[in-house]
Amino acid sequence: MSRKRFFKFRLTRKQKRRLVTFAVLVLFIAGGFWCYKHPPRSWGKRTELIPGAPKITFVIDDIGFHDKYRNQLAALGSDVTYAILPLLPYSRYFGHLSEKTHAEVILHMPLDTVQDMVPGRGLLVGTMTRDAVLEMLARDLNSVPHHVGANNHMGSRGTTDREMMSIILKDLKRRHLFFLDSYTTKDSVVPEICRSVGLSVLTRGIFLDNSDSKTAIQAEIQKLKKIAREKGSAISIGHYRKNTLEVLAREIPRLRAQGFEIISLKEHLRFQRD
Repeated sequence: MSRKRFFKFRLTRKQKRRLVTFAVLVLFIAGGFWCYKHPPRSWGKRTELIPGAPKITFVIDDIGFHDKYRNQLAALGSDVTYAILPLLPYSRYFGHLSEKTHAEVILHMPLDTVQDMVPGRGLLVGTMTRDAVLEMLARDLNSVPHHVGANNHMGSRGTTDREMMSIILKDLKRRHLFFLDSYTTKDSVVPEICRSVGLSVLTRGIFLDNSDSKTAIQAEIQKLKKIAREKGSAISIGHYRKNTLEVLAREIPRLRAQGFEIISLKEHLRFQRD
């Protein structure tokens, strides 16, 4: 006795075409939704700066030790730059987080201090040979994904060391990166060497949180506003701290409402060249 077929469908040619069209439409919608949830890093980036608006850039130093404030940092989106310390437990984590937040990333490079402190792993000092400096710099950069530049972590002695900074800055030039001088000493030779090797360089204007109180941070933002209005732009550096991130979350929308434009370091370089 033959087995009966209870379900038997025969599609016409027209029905088959409709089914294929429907399947393609479903795949197109699903693909669009996936791209929306996983956008390229270029999405959401400004292409033109606002003429006449004073520019402000916020850099958050000392990222990488822990992820305690990751949600507060992520909430700031691309309005801040991540300056990530190398070779730490969360160096790679925050580099990859920038893919979601579209924040710019730079290496926060540990350099020698006049106080003979040890700024952290990946330290570069003037007593190292040229090859040792380049090897350590490569390790530091490789531990921070998606970097587009670097700035110094401490470095009151390092940024006055002409020979060592020449080695470092020439290598950054070779890698098509830029440098932000955190300006921890007025004797820094960084701008001079950058000009001589043709490396793009920026200089810090204000440290936001030398005092870790919201009132003090707010006072520094007032100074930052004055500099930006007078000079057309200003760069500030804060640190990966709860109070700093909370103040920025509150103040950045206010700054925009007051006519300031919040830009990245790369945009700052473009503005500086223009």
